[in-house]
Amino acid sequence: MRSTPAMCFLIAFSSAVRGPSDAGRRIAAAGRLRSASAAAASHVADARFAALLALDSAGMVARIETVPGFFEPALLPVLAALDARQRDLDVRGAVGEIGVYHGRGFVPLALLRREGEAAVAVDCFEEQQHNRDESGCGNEAAFNATLERFCCAHDVVSVACDSTQLAPADLLAAARGPIRLLSVDGSHTEEAVLADLSLAAAALAGGGVVILDDAVNADWPGVVSGLARHVFEAGEGEDRRLLPFALGYNKAFLCTARWQAVYGEALAPLGRKRARFLGHDCAVLPLGWIAAHFAND
Repeated sequence: MRSTPAMCFLIAFSSAVRGPSDAGRRIAAAGRLRSASAAAASHVADARFAALLALDSAGMVARIETVPGFFEPALLPVLAALDARQRDLDVRGAVGEIGVYHGRGFVPLALLRREGEAAVAVDCFEEQQHNRDESGCGNEAAFNATLERFCCAHDVVSVACDSTQLAPADLLAAARGPIRLLSVDGSHTEEAVLADLSLAAAALAGGGVVILDDAVNADWPGVVSGLARHVFEAGEGEDRRLLPFALGYNKAFLCTARWQAVYGEALAPLGRKRARFLGHDCAVLPLGWIAAHFAND
């Protein structure tokens, strides 16, 4: 796995904010982030990322902790591992998220972009009549403010709509082409999840990965029900059916059949064990402290 400045920063960032913080952990976290930033800065070619590294490290930890949302900071090494494998395989495309809330989970995806890659954010934002199960009240102004704070607002396209009514062609147009990393965290009803997964499959680049939130969360049973229908019901061709290759941090990691073994191997070093899920062999990653202690309270 080839490391990149973004990967170095994200891994150190995740170590800094992985668990409940106290004064001692905050000091240690700041030291780890400063060391990672200094090591990465000498290799940075992208001026935008250099600007991000220049931010005060302790301040960065404090800022991410103030962004509302349930994104698990320990997911950052997982994203870095997936991104590294995609770079090795020359898998290219945009990044994006359906259901961005205030941007806590969108920011790491935006930071992993390569030169020329866009980021697309799909959310109903203030049109809350589309938020059928009240699974998160998005705010476009707050989302944009988060992007500015983390220096990743460039080449971001926001699509304010009901994602279940969004045509694949429109998502592809917003992303300027297929998407290689897509988080799905929209409405959590069975029907909405099924629609969002079909949309994701249609917009995914070859070798792309979809990350489904709350896949095994008992508070939101519609998510696993929608996923099961996508996996088992007819209607999606083999090149469009998304299948699981890993579970962890309250997420299911999905790709098409051709890429399951490739990405399963990429995440194996981060896993606790292997298990069958919906008929497929998966790496089982840790649950994560946010999911374990807070769920959706």
